[in-house]
Amino acid sequence: MKAILLTGPRAVTLAEVDPPEPGPDEVLVRVGLLGLCGTDLGFYDSSSNYLRDGLKSYPFVPGHEWVGTVTALGPGADPALAGQRVAGHNFRACGRCLHCRAGRIRYCPDRSEIGVLGPLPGAGSQLISAPVSTLTRIPGTMSDAAAALLEPTAAAVHAVDRLAVTPGDRVAVLGAGTLGLAAAQTTRALGAPTVVFDPQPAARELARSLGLTAHAAPADADSEAYDAVIEASGSAAAVRSAVGLAASGGRVAQLGTPHRAVDGFDAAALVIRNVTVHGVLSGIGYWDRLVALVESGAVNLDALVDRVFPLDDLDAAFARLADGGRARPKVLVRVDPAPRDAAGSPARAGSRDAAVGARR
Repeated sequence: MKAILLTGPRAVTLAEVDPPEPGPDEVLVRVGLLGLCGTDLGFYDSSSNYLRDGLKSYPFVPGHEWVGTVTALGPGADPALAGQRVAGHNFRACGRCLHCRAGRIRYCPDRSEIGVLGPLPGAGSQLISAPVSTLTRIPGTMSDAAAALLEPTAAAVHAVDRLAVTPGDRVAVLGAGTLGLAAAQTTRALGAPTVVFDPQPAARELARSLGLTAHAAPADADSEAYDAVIEASGSAAAVRSAVGLAASGGRVAQLGTPHRAVDGFDAAALVIRNVTVHGVLSGIGYWDRLVALVESGAVNLDALVDRVFPLDDLDAAFARLADGGRARPKVLVRVDPAPRDAAGSPARAGSRDAAVGARR
């Protein structure tokens, strides 16, 4: 089968590799769409802290955001999964430690994260094996594009849950990328007044097209004005400003991941105003809630997709990913050459997936 292989800084190729065999309680999935994110860009241009800290090294198969169709079953896998469209989280826990035995697999000290952490290959290949326990079935009403975005955007729902947002909370979201727009749509669905801040005009335009209030930067009146603040960009400037936006007794969710330590972080203000800060890792446990939000129309993930690139145009896909001026945040790669519609059938002209690809 073909697999995406990162061999060094800005060096990506398609390699021929042996397909995996599904093990006990695993299935084999033919990948349809693969999502590319900032983590993948960091691997591509070698700026990733995972590379810098020795947690990942070239060459490897990237990819951790995906949707596909179950094509084969390993021993013990539910036969009802055959032929089902699925997506899944990327954590592979040891299953033995105290955290795993308590069901807290995101804290497993020996975990791998496919395409990100550890030796396991990522989802950037035509076939992957996946534990049944990591999978979510995709409803027939959901497009492949939206399903490929469930993995990153479930973390946004996690952030909102950690902040315990209520309709009475004033919410600020820093960053109108994939995570920020998913988080802002989620807090709006809860009835909380929400403002999105992003310096990029195209990002603000997209936020407004989704019915959200968006501004370039906080004003003086925004200082200490928000009960809940979600930092969704990972930029040092946004991380620093999040503290200043939080009201006394407020809460901050650090959803974006800075690539380096942030200088000038005002920890004293956290103490003086009794602000709580939550680091948010992964969206494990929040997929079903997100699927319900997407199905209800409260969260629009299709609108976040910029382009769908073919598998043999990887350099262009990563170049587009690096383009900070693109109108929409998400770049996808079509791994299965046959596009699928919302029901998982081959797409007809005019379907959502075909339309996304046509934006090129």
